[in-house]
Amino acid sequence: MPFMAKLKIEKLLNLLAGCIALLGYLPLQPYLDPLPSYFFPASLLIAFYLQRSGRALPARLLTPLSIALFLYYAAGFSMDRLVPVTGDLLVLFLAVRLLGERSGRHYLQAFALSLFCLAASSLYEISAVFLLYLLLLLLLLAVSLVLITFHAQDPAISLTPEQGKRVLSVSLFIPVASLPILLVLFVLLPRTQYPLWHFLNGAAGKKTGLSDSIQPGETASVTEVKGAVLRAVTGKLPEEKLYWRGIVLNGFRGNSWVRLPVPEELPPVQRGSAVVQEIYPERSQNSYLLALNTPRSITGVRHDEANDAVFISRRPLDRKVKYVATSVLGGALEVKRGIDRDFYLQLPATLPERMLAKGRELARAGLDPRERMKLLEGFFRNQRITYANTDLPVGPQPLDSFLFDKRRGNCEYFASSYATLLRLAGIPSRLVGGYRGGSYNDMGGYYLVTEDMAHVWVEAYLDGAGWQTIDPSAWAVGAARRGAAARGLSMYVDAVSFYWDKAVVSYDLDKQIALVRRAGNKARDLRLPDGFVRGALVLLFLALPAAGIGYWLRKRPASREERVLRSMLRAARKRYPGEVSGEEGLFELSVRLGDPRIREFTAIYGAAVYRDRPLRREELARLKEIVRELRQHDP
Repeated sequence: MPFMAKLKIEKLLNLLAGCIALLGYLPLQPYLDPLPSYFFPASLLIAFYLQRSGRALPARLLTPLSIALFLYYAAGFSMDRLVPVTGDLLVLFLAVRLLGERSGRHYLQAFALSLFCLAASSLYEISAVFLLYLLLLLLLLAVSLVLITFHAQDPAISLTPEQGKRVLSVSLFIPVASLPILLVLFVLLPRTQYPLWHFLNGAAGKKTGLSDSIQPGETASVTEVKGAVLRAVTGKLPEEKLYWRGIVLNGFRGNSWVRLPVPEELPPVQRGSAVVQEIYPERSQNSYLLALNTPRSITGVRHDEANDAVFISRRPLDRKVKYVATSVLGGALEVKRGIDRDFYLQLPATLPERMLAKGRELARAGLDPRERMKLLEGFFRNQRITYANTDLPVGPQPLDSFLFDKRRGNCEYFASSYATLLRLAGIPSRLVGGYRGGSYNDMGGYYLVTEDMAHVWVEAYLDGAGWQTIDPSAWAVGAARRGAAARGLSMYVDAVSFYWDKAVVSYDLDKQIALVRRAGNKARDLRLPDGFVRGALVLLFLALPAAGIGYWLRKRPASREERVLRSMLRAARKRYPGEVSGEEGLFELSVRLGDPRIREFTAIYGAAVYRDRPLRREELARLKEIVRELRQHDP
């Protein structure tokens, strides 16, 4: 290792301390406030500059800075912000520590803070990526602790190549020697299926996109979120078969579609070949068990089954679970002895005149139900309605505006208006909520379904045939294609995360012991090739900066509009603790909080973004100024 002869122990320690601090910061970064999120990388760059020039900031400057930062965050402390405030302070203290004196005691303080930061990130999310960060951190800590013993004797000491090999061998022996303890803990200790903060903070869960009610016109814009909903292990299927059934909305409360008690009917008869899926849903407060349309049976989770092919877990899916679903794809749901037609022909409290006229026209046509449905499909196609999630119709009669004036809307508008017109034409109908599409991961052999694939479609009942599936959104101008295959690095990253989740859910004690035995047998025959350690160390130091840059670029909002909106929401959360959940629309938030600055922000932002145009320079400058005003302490 000739490069080690050119480096002093102190320079090696400084480099390792920076890498260790970065490993503690990166997993926590997505959950930080803006101050620690940007203060840490700035401090890291300043620290490297100071180290190169042989200087450090004095304690008389850093100690008051640490106290001021602590008091600043302590002023906004509450029990529901226990973990966020702790994470922010840990990162800030770590950043301050990097700027100070470099001695053995101070290095150890930085290492301990880095470990605490990594541990704090596990309160939000535990995944295979966390395990990778922990492994790298422990390896670098082992090397650093050995180097500190040399540094304590003489900070200016340098190592010869032979001495460097001995130091590396001793350093790596420490984590290797701890492997037996880790294996014992792996067998004996249960692994949590959810981060600790989910327990401390109550069962918050993540919103999956399913809703117990649908009322088009509530908001002028819908924000798509690409978080994972489920992964389903099954073979690759045609795109048109990728409908994931969750809930059926069969009646009205006012003008909203809701799920009412299902009439007493015989269970539906499904005909066709069965497709089996092994499904791993993400944690949420949702209790509906999703499966390919239409599910015939579900095993692995205690549940109740309704006679409209809806399966409901007996407890929220707020922990890691798996279940096996058997579905019959694309077939009609036949109901022996028929259905309660009056129930499925009920109408909302009020309807616009033009929709009533269209329904009466179809009902008077003297045609059978299939011909009426054909005429209604032609009507939708002739209207040339655009599929969109922004600038949606709002007001007292949004469906009327959607069909005849604005002619723009998303799946809720298409499905609601189509099902209502079917009922006006005398054809029983209902809405089905779930997801449409899926990205197939060839490496893992599963579909990944994300929240932006949330979808609503229609089922219409025909005598002698049963419930027929119709997706009126397919008649839109510019209807989006929702199925895709995972590509590139994201496919491998998601597969690693999936296998981690699968191991957490699936391994019981017997499987853990069997895995340890197999690993031990293989380890006895393991021989590292010559130069492996040297090459691995070089790759490690090259990969860490690249991984940090890639992580930052991935997490950074894609556009300046997204960045300024996130900044405003963070400032609002801090100013109004517990009042900003992030699950409601921007307009609703501004009305509820009644803050004139947030109302001004919403007006400027909505006039641009919700009208599909970018923010102008002067608009962006004003929005940033509003965010700065919100961040001030005094109301």
